[in-house]
Amino acid sequence: MITDSSNSPLRRPLSFAQKLFSSHVRLNELDQKDTTVLKALAILAIVFHNFFHIAVKVHENEFDFDPARWGVFLQTVSQPSLAIQALFAFYGHYGVQIFIFLSAYGLAKTHWDDPSSWRSFMWSRVRKLYPMFILAMFFWVFLTAIKVGFPWVVSDAAPELFLMLAGVSTLLPGLGLPPVGPWWFIPFIMQAYALFPLLRGIMRRFGWPSLVVLSFACYYITHWANPHLADLLINLSMTPIGRMRILCLGIIAARYPLRIRFYMAVPAFAILILGGKYSSFAHFSSLSALIASLWVYSKLRPVLRESKALEKIGNISLAIFLLNGIVRVPFLYFAHTPTMQLSLSVASAAVTIAISSFFHYVLAPAPKREPVAAAPPIWSAEPAVTLPAD
Repeated sequence: MITDSSNSPLRRPLSFAQKLFSSHVRLNELDQKDTTVLKALAILAIVFHNFFHIAVKVHENEFDFDPARWGVFLQTVSQPSLAIQALFAFYGHYGVQIFIFLSAYGLAKTHWDDPSSWRSFMWSRVRKLYPMFILAMFFWVFLTAIKVGFPWVVSDAAPELFLMLAGVSTLLPGLGLPPVGPWWFIPFIMQAYALFPLLRGIMRRFGWPSLVVLSFACYYITHWANPHLADLLINLSMTPIGRMRILCLGIIAARYPLRIRFYMAVPAFAILILGGKYSSFAHFSSLSALIASLWVYSKLRPVLRESKALEKIGNISLAIFLLNGIVRVPFLYFAHTPTMQLSLSVASAAVTIAISSFFHYVLAPAPKREPVAAAPPIWSAEPAVTLPAD
């Protein structure tokens, strides 16, 4: 008798590996589940980075560059008990690049043919982003007022919070990094939203090469201007000008069938590693980290898409992004040993996810109720009729 060997135990690992490493998804084919899972992976990297880069002595080259940090990283990562902490502390911040990429990607997918005005478009972004931001801000104000007093919040923090709400704090001297870690991202992304209609118009008229040229131009502007702006404590890397390459790649990836191949991923990994030590490579680390991350995801996509936990985390990633810097503070006080650092980082992440889930539930729109058919009189012999939904 002929038997089908495709389900044999020996073939299952092979077929699983083939499925795992043969994925060659085009970037413009990423759907909502893909972007949700990518957000989950990015936010987990950011959460652990935000914890470990304070808990250990390893610091990242994110907004400036110091080659000495590479030596500290190598010294720390070589210790087994500190390897995880060092990797997240040095590289975890690149999760932000995934968020920037997905923001541009999502806009190019959903608003490419949007006929609404710039004002209407921006108002739609404010309505989507600001309720959670304001809720997180009030949460921070409440906790800070308990610790240092409400007068300090009003006199010192309130002006900066107002400028953040206006989306201009990263453009003003000394206000790029707000009281709570990732909130610089709020004015950054609002500035990116404001530029999206312009970027869309440029690409529609001149095609994708125009965005490539714009990316190079913005890179050179950032490279030239940052040393001159350093005395003013302004860093263009906190603005869309400094991240234009990521934004443009997100737009191009949404409109063209790009596919990241192995021969693209290997140089990206190499540049990412070399960028930790050499400044000439560091300028391309953000783009390389994004390309490497997308390549890894394309290989692991069949497995990662099955994770319900990642999907849930991705759905509340905005709240996690805004709250993790607040929640981590009391846990950091006790993170003095490697074991406590690992344990408390997980505890901090778990509490952040729990609070974020609650905030997400508070702001979630009420589900629409379907019309209910009126019950027939008890004396009627006619069957009940269900009314159609509107």
